[in-house]
Amino acid sequence: MKKAFSAHHVLADLLMDLQMAMQDCGVWECEIPSKEAVASTEPFCVDSMSFEQWLRFVMIERFKMMLASGETLPSRCHISPMAEEAFKGKPQSKVRSLVACLNRIDQHLSGAL
Repeated sequence: MKKAFSAHHVLADLLMDLQMAMQDCGVWECEIPSKEAVASTEPFCVDSMSFEQWLRFVMIERFKMMLASGETLPSRCHISPMAEEAFKGKPQSKVRSLVACLNRIDQHLSGAL
């Protein structure tokens, strides 16, 4: 089995874990952003949508497209610190698992796993 192939499968599993963690944390059911909001050039689209909207409708969707096309995955990722900041007001017991999922994605794409 090729390494790139297995890396794609691992990311697909991690994205499913992230979706479940977002659902558990109550941030999965967020409003669909406008096309203009998604077109933002700011990091994490901070000027046009909430972090949970960005996770669900930008990051996860981009990763799904990359997986479907077999595109090369990014070689580094550092999303979990942003999640820690964005979800400060949420119950920490639930946020911990969401941040842990993002940390595993960070580590996987950065080659630490």
